[in-house]
Amino acid sequence: MEEKVYNYKIYTPNKIADKITKIAIDNYFNGEMSKEKLDKIRVCDLSCGSGNLLLPFLEALIIISKEITGEYYYNSNWIKGYDIDNEAVKLTKEKGRELLTSYSLDGILNIENSDGLLLEESGYNIILGNPPYLGEKNNKEIFQQVKNTNFGKKYYEARMDYFYFFIEKAIEILDENGILVYLTTNYWLKADSGKKLRNALKENGLFSEIIFYDNSLFSKAKGQHNIIFSWTKSIKEKKSVNIELPEKSFKIENSLLYDENDKIILADEESREYNRRVISISNYKLGDLVNINQGIVSGYDKAFIFNSFQDEFSKYLKPFYKNKDIGKYTNSKNQFWILYLDRETELDEELELYLKNYYEELSKRREVLTGQIKWWQLQWARDREIFCKPKILVRQRCKTNQFSYDESEFYGSADIYFITTKSNEIDIFYILGYMNSTSFLEWFKYNGKSKGKNYEFYSTPLKETPIYYPKVKEDIEYISSLVKKQIDKYDLEIQREIDNYFEKIFSK
Repeated sequence: MEEKVYNYKIYTPNKIADKITKIAIDNYFNGEMSKEKLDKIRVCDLSCGSGNLLLPFLEALIIISKEITGEYYYNSNWIKGYDIDNEAVKLTKEKGRELLTSYSLDGILNIENSDGLLLEESGYNIILGNPPYLGEKNNKEIFQQVKNTNFGKKYYEARMDYFYFFIEKAIEILDENGILVYLTTNYWLKADSGKKLRNALKENGLFSEIIFYDNSLFSKAKGQHNIIFSWTKSIKEKKSVNIELPEKSFKIENSLLYDENDKIILADEESREYNRRVISISNYKLGDLVNINQGIVSGYDKAFIFNSFQDEFSKYLKPFYKNKDIGKYTNSKNQFWILYLDRETELDEELELYLKNYYEELSKRREVLTGQIKWWQLQWARDREIFCKPKILVRQRCKTNQFSYDESEFYGSADIYFITTKSNEIDIFYILGYMNSTSFLEWFKYNGKSKGKNYEFYSTPLKETPIYYPKVKEDIEYISSLVKKQIDKYDLEIQREIDNYFEKIFSK
């Protein structure tokens, strides 16, 4: 079906809709193209928008009808769609009539202007979806409507995305052996907020295919990173899942998809064997040896951050860094300065006069309204000790493992993590050497979080990362001395020595 231009946003690109259609049809018919199976098909889209998934699927069924019977026909029970946007519903029906007319068929599409998440009826053997991607932070009312239902109470998790509900509703209303094919972002595979979602998928069925993209499939959503997955509501048989990554494709058993924390890990057998070795050889997790703290949240940067040193506020100013200032082992010089105003700070008249220019914005911050801080203080100043003692610095998002060291005053925003040792006996340079090694990256590649081509070095996955910390003091000192050389002046040959050391440990 040719893509026509309508006065409405197109949500799913045609080539992606065709791919989803093919996956669903191949799974449903499974080589048995019979009229009986065609007549029994019942497909639903819980958020159909302007029909860019349902209509290509309908056209595929019309074409199949001629292949099976010798003539085109249309069954009004084939397709059901729901959407809360009345204009989108009208448009889908209009496009549906045009499609049927183009095949000399009559009929009306069964599309309702209602919320698919409130649907109670079941009986579907295929559910397609490209559900809306909404976080709760700016959409509390939308979330609340679902949270108040029994369905919402069952599946809601803090910091979840709205589209999780659409997958969970599909699981509930699919018939046994029903097929789910969804296009979503890839974040939920490992997100802490996706535990209930992953558990529902694990307990009720099996994946058939997961296609992982390291880019956005939507021209108007550049920062998004997507997957297409197909899943069958059945746990009666063992089934392998086809995994398609940008760099390779492979098959594994469904039972191997989930790690010990029930996160979905897209790794082949070779990578899983490496993971097993790392776990068996490691004697700690990073969280056993270090503290991982997030940087400052000012609540209103304009009031607190300057791009040059202000002499009149010198006693309050601290060097302030952005995450881009963090290199491998060393950092760039700070370009910014922050008024570090925590609970220990006493405000002088000159600074108070300056900050009163921002009183309206500062006084509306949640922590001010609840009485946790004074109107002029940083929203989350953190413990100033973490910014002053020896520390490893972490960019929250980065294309590689690029961690640095600093022992002077280094204040940074919430997209920087500050790692300090839990005791003076732990060698911070050994820890840094491991974190900058190829072995660390190999582990994190499959077990950590990522967003597109960036790894997300957040607190939880970092704490859970296994590490071998030697009992032999000479081994620790060997890596420690190499890391100190790298801090002084980076050298590729020295980095190879560090990498080789950890590679030998995990190759045993």
